[in-house]
Amino acid sequence: MTVAPSRRHVLAAAGGGLAALAVRSAAMPLARGGRSATAFLSAATSADGRHWAVGLDGAGRERFRAPLPMRGHQMVASADGALGFAAPRRPGTKGLVLDLASRRVLAACESAPGRHFLGHGVFAADGALLFTAENDHHAGRGLIVARDTSTLNVAAEWDSGGIGPHELRLMGDGYTLAVANGGILTRPSQPRRKLNVATMRPNLSLIDTASGRLIDQVRLPNHQASIRHLAVTAADEVVVGMQYEGPPGDDVPLLATYRTPGSLVPLSAPLDHQRGMRQYVASVAVDPAGGMAIATCPRANWVTFWDLRAGRYAGRRRLRDAGGAAFAAAGREFVVSTGQGVIARFDADTLALRRTATVRIPDLKWDNHLTAIA
Repeated sequence: MTVAPSRRHVLAAAGGGLAALAVRSAAMPLARGGRSATAFLSAATSADGRHWAVGLDGAGRERFRAPLPMRGHQMVASADGALGFAAPRRPGTKGLVLDLASRRVLAACESAPGRHFLGHGVFAADGALLFTAENDHHAGRGLIVARDTSTLNVAAEWDSGGIGPHELRLMGDGYTLAVANGGILTRPSQPRRKLNVATMRPNLSLIDTASGRLIDQVRLPNHQASIRHLAVTAADEVVVGMQYEGPPGDDVPLLATYRTPGSLVPLSAPLDHQRGMRQYVASVAVDPAGGMAIATCPRANWVTFWDLRAGRYAGRRRLRDAGGAAFAAAGREFVVSTGQGVIARFDADTLALRRTATVRIPDLKWDNHLTAIA
């Protein structure tokens, strides 16, 4: 059995030959509180234009909202449910750590000059480190930056294995990091302009967080299928969600699975449903036990389902502006957030919408990601 490295082991290994960066926010201890009743986290924007980190209970009712100085993209939680991290939307430079029990913002961290966050992060298995996806726009390369959660000082950084790293997920061993390198070069001065669509090379990279070593890297045949979002099953199968940057009439699979080293296997839907996804997947989530995956398609107003064991498309359900997706083991259901303030639930076995469980918070627009707290 592989044992996840301790905090001391990770920091010692990370220091060997890896550059340390100064964090411009003041170093301060982060007191950890007890587990809260919060079951889900999401970034949101209210009707008055303010941005929030929001906690929801198991029924989808609001538990708290903490103000953010920037628009958040993904909220992630430590494994013990004590800490949350609000990652800013690209090209933000400030992220916030919250105590989820006291509902207080504990501290802020900033990207180094010439760099910005790319919307995602993940805590190490023992909570000692926070890994963030960042872009060095001067050098045109992606970075994984490891910050000590007790101070928010940068402990180490590694090349992400490509350009535009987006979602990060830990594999079951507790130290291998799956990285979605989207392949798209951007700069803060031109935040919505994609500067290298003709030559982009997205990939899925696996990185050893105890050393920064690249373990494996895989690509798809179509180099304009930008790998953006990930989910990992209990068997360490990685489900990849993509956004296609090529001609709008192309029929390109937007889901793929990684099961064995060196191989990404595309998942296709029937042609009319494939085209109906509008070349865009916003989030993916998996039922670790049941082998079903969900992918949201907000441009198309659909959620799509995928049978991983059979390697086939399992259908779709209409949901306007569906964005965030998470799996709730307690109810065996997929929970989906929307840009309309809706929290909807789908039975993981029948895939039916549980209409009576739908909750709407009228003054909030959820961002594209929803995180379940273990």
